[in-house]
Amino acid sequence: MNKSIILFSIISLLAFENVAQNPTVKSANKLYSSKLYVQAIPKYESALRKDSANADVLTNLGDCYRLTNNNRGQLICYGKLVKTGKAEDIHKLYYGQALMEAGKYDDAKKYMEEYKGDKRGEAFTKAITNLQKFSKNADAYALKEFMHNSKFDDFSAFTFMNDKIIFTSNRTKSTWITRRHGWTGNSYCHMFMTEKNEFGEYETPAMFIAEYAPKFNDGPFCASKDGTNIFFTRNSTNKKDQSLDGSQKLKIMQATILNDNLQSLMVLKFNSNEYNCAHPALSADGKTLYFASDMGGGQGGMDLYYCKKDAGGAWGSPINLGEKVNTKGNELFPSITEDNILYFASNGHEGLGGLDIYETKIRDDKAGKVYNMGKPVNSEHDDFAYNLNADGKKGFLSSNRKNGGMNDDIYNVDVLRKVSRGKTVNFIIKDKNTQELLPLTTIKLNTDSFMTNEKGEFQTVLEEDINYGLLVKREKYFEIQDSISTKSSTEEEEFTKTIELEVDPNLTLLAGIYDAKTGSGIEGVKIKIKDLAISNDFELLKTEKNGEYRKPIKGKKIGDKLLYLVTIEKEGYVTKTLNFTYDIKKEGEIQMNELLALTIGKVEVGMDLAKMIDIKPIYFDLGKSKIRPDAAIELNKVVAIMKEYPNMIIELGAHTDCRGGAAANLKLSGARAVAAAGYIVKQGIDKTRISGKGYGESKLLNTCGCEGKVKSTCTEYEHSVNRRTEFIIVKLKN
Repeated sequence: MNKSIILFSIISLLAFENVAQNPTVKSANKLYSSKLYVQAIPKYESALRKDSANADVLTNLGDCYRLTNNNRGQLICYGKLVKTGKAEDIHKLYYGQALMEAGKYDDAKKYMEEYKGDKRGEAFTKAITNLQKFSKNADAYALKEFMHNSKFDDFSAFTFMNDKIIFTSNRTKSTWITRRHGWTGNSYCHMFMTEKNEFGEYETPAMFIAEYAPKFNDGPFCASKDGTNIFFTRNSTNKKDQSLDGSQKLKIMQATILNDNLQSLMVLKFNSNEYNCAHPALSADGKTLYFASDMGGGQGGMDLYYCKKDAGGAWGSPINLGEKVNTKGNELFPSITEDNILYFASNGHEGLGGLDIYETKIRDDKAGKVYNMGKPVNSEHDDFAYNLNADGKKGFLSSNRKNGGMNDDIYNVDVLRKVSRGKTVNFIIKDKNTQELLPLTTIKLNTDSFMTNEKGEFQTVLEEDINYGLLVKREKYFEIQDSISTKSSTEEEEFTKTIELEVDPNLTLLAGIYDAKTGSGIEGVKIKIKDLAISNDFELLKTEKNGEYRKPIKGKKIGDKLLYLVTIEKEGYVTKTLNFTYDIKKEGEIQMNELLALTIGKVEVGMDLAKMIDIKPIYFDLGKSKIRPDAAIELNKVVAIMKEYPNMIIELGAHTDCRGGAAANLKLSGARAVAAAGYIVKQGIDKTRISGKGYGESKLLNTCGCEGKVKSTCTEYEHSVNRRTEFIIVKLKN
């Protein structure tokens, strides 16, 4: 491949003064330092014939072969270094890569396992161990050679305005004179265009924007969706643009095309004389530009970056795509589809050898899991510049596979079927009780919905390194909310997720709210229920005209227990709060009225609050009037009502049964009434709004009298009816 364009800029830097002062070696080192590798090679080869074991010469010559894509030469030089023990760690990697490019995977594995410099050794070892996986989607792509390939390097084809193809090539106009690159010895690259004629055939390529073509490298190319804005890689010819090392760095150019004329040609601001920027790729919306660069702060070699266009149309600062994409190797030739699939070439990820093509999904400007596209897109040689058309069904790639890794060629790509990258998940949906499979069940993963087949099964491929929200729904069953993650480090590419659904017993809460005085149903009562088991508050619909309400109960099954705090509210009525406990034993209706007194009374003079809000008896210790904790709980209910109705004035009446002396009962009840009223005042109620009065046994509710010679035959329960505390509304202030 044309290394002057892809920029394999990693060079083994030697202390040349330590090399023997052989004139030939000295001359070769000078050429090497100037990156004139093709000129340095014969001099190093000459020196090596005289001293075949010279480690310094072997190292530099091996680098020259690597940087000019001579795989056979790499095998010889790096092979001698590693086999004689004179190699540095990096040479094990280079030798292993050369072996992989030669198809000698078993030999390569040994040196990849030994390389510990970074993650590349591990990645390539993994690839060699699992070579079969690179062929599993081989039927998804069809490749054929581009009709306008030449005997030179042709690469990075891009469909332009539907009927034009622009590509990069170092083909020459003349057979007897041309300008050549000192790095590779090849001609410099330029952009060429072929377009369809009236017969629908692509014509002989001609140089694109020839009048603007520079002396040095030009290309690769990309364009906006409407074709008006173009971006391409270029070497400057201006001496003032030289870097400190005397080289001309690659830069990304932007221009507009109007009436087939190039206008507003400019160098993008993020370019620099001290590092390379190349291989632009523009998002479908024209707001994000991806490119390769060896600027400082990257992972190593060439990294992929992106920058965003601001509201004023200016490009922002470059942002590194991060370590999911970028490695210690080189990441190059990005392209981006309308659905944000980023394709790129790399020699640092798990691959077959040389450069391979990879894909990743971009979400919120973050790269996801990186996937090797496998065969036939990739080979053991250099494969790069994968550019799909807008429809995603056709496109191009570049490779030097034809001649064993020499010249680059363009290949037409037909995408025969969509390839889903990630982990395959098999969903199985069952009835929890019967274990029967449930067909036609809805499965929702994040925002995408699917349905199980007739067998209750569903298979999909999920992108890796993502947490998915999972919702499973089926009529007459409880829905299940769950999650599924592909962030696991497991190497399993396929796994099963079994979900068991429980039958919804179709429970309904039914109740009626009635007037305490008339017994009539009350319309418009608000019912609030708090599920104490899950601390979940929800509000039911207001009661209908007949005072009834009906509410489906979700999430409860037979065997569960209902623990509800029920609040009944309606303006002009006393608010009532009740505890409702119910063991669910069967399907159907749950009638609250069977267990609760769901009556409420109007706030009016003469009404006893104790009856309206189900105040439990106020108990005192024998012969005492001190307020006990259990009594305080009940009195607090009265406090709440009085705060809700600040115009309410109450008389608290304490009553006893007939047992004991009448005078003593009267005195004790009076003390207790005063104590209870005093407690209410301490809770913030004005003392003018409540008074306490003891009635002793003077207002029995039954015939259980026992004064004088009368001996009562009443039961304990009958006596308890008379022991009561009343909270009578005596006035409602305006």
